[in-house]
Amino acid sequence: MNSFQLNHHELIRGVNCTFRRYLYQQIDWNDRLIGIFGQRGIGKTTLLLQRIKSAFDNSNSALYLSLDHLWFQRNTLLDTVKEFCADGGTHLFLDNVHAYPEWMVEVGQLFDQNPSLHILFTASSFQSMELVKEEIKRGIKCYHMNTMSFREFLAYESILDVPPVSLDDLLANYAEFVKKINAQFNVVPAFRNYLEHGCYPFYWQDPETFFFRLADVVRETLDVDMPFLRTLYPAGVSKIKRLLMSIVGRVPTRMMPADMLKELDMHYKQAKEYISCLKDSEIIRYPNYTAKVMPVRQKTFIGNTNLLVALFGDKDNRRNMGETFFHDQISSVATLEVQENDDIIVNDKYTFMVGDPLRDYERIKYMENHFAAVYGLPKCSYNRIPIWAFGFCY
Repeated sequence: MNSFQLNHHELIRGVNCTFRRYLYQQIDWNDRLIGIFGQRGIGKTTLLLQRIKSAFDNSNSALYLSLDHLWFQRNTLLDTVKEFCADGGTHLFLDNVHAYPEWMVEVGQLFDQNPSLHILFTASSFQSMELVKEEIKRGIKCYHMNTMSFREFLAYESILDVPPVSLDDLLANYAEFVKKINAQFNVVPAFRNYLEHGCYPFYWQDPETFFFRLADVVRETLDVDMPFLRTLYPAGVSKIKRLLMSIVGRVPTRMMPADMLKELDMHYKQAKEYISCLKDSEIIRYPNYTAKVMPVRQKTFIGNTNLLVALFGDKDNRRNMGETFFHDQISSVATLEVQENDDIIVNDKYTFMVGDPLRDYERIKYMENHFAAVYGLPKCSYNRIPIWAFGFCY
């Protein structure tokens, strides 16, 4: 236990609490059992350490443990924290719980056996949040952490620090909001930087190697997390990688066209299963479609614009970048459903055309609750809104 406590104090010593992800303010830290889910590299571990440093500092009442540590190959979580709980430990922070097979059972036992113990854990996006809620119960509160928003990126870069605006408020006052933001700084270069490298906080650790590290995040997700949580053999992982790169070369691609399946030597059912795995990893985004849209008409996108640039390399396709950005940002705060003509229905209330400023937006110009989110638009025009404005919603 002493070695884990030493590691705990060493980790929080190096944590900077100046900037915190949006989720930090949304969590009710008084809850006894909290789960945070999300993809690799978006700041889940940093959030845990920031909470420890802010609320407990050097106190031994809190303990950080990463369950992917080799120690847990021969030792149980229950035995490891027995001394911590006996000595009056009150807050247990568990990172990477998905790497420990029996974590749900043992977390439940710890919760029941120690009435004063608070447990906060992080898990991969592959781990089903609904399954965890059903298995653990005990009033667990679960949160999903999305990639960094454009608003967060601006705050991290010390360009602009403003609170998030709700989607309803934004759409009620979009012209005034856009004018106010434009008056404070030059949005265009900052937005371009965000699209290329603003989704992941680790960019600032070593900007020169960002795309290499992002590729490593994808590889580790597929090689480590996916086989463990989807019980896939190496041959299956290899096929998923090939499927991913085939999608990357065609984005946004219609759902598994026949030539793609032939090229990959893969039947439809298998490809659909692998697509589901990639969607759970958040490397790709497969939005919900209205019931009447046939599967062959449905499109698959890369998860966010940083991944799009890193894997695909084309940052000049304004419609592709715009659609990818819009799906990534708005899916964190609202429900999205795509229609046959690619219009996006948000929260069953608003309808959006998304993409290039050269598209014809006349058909929605005077329609109530219809908007265009446009990449490359400098200011609002009728119901056309610069797409970067939708990066301020969280």
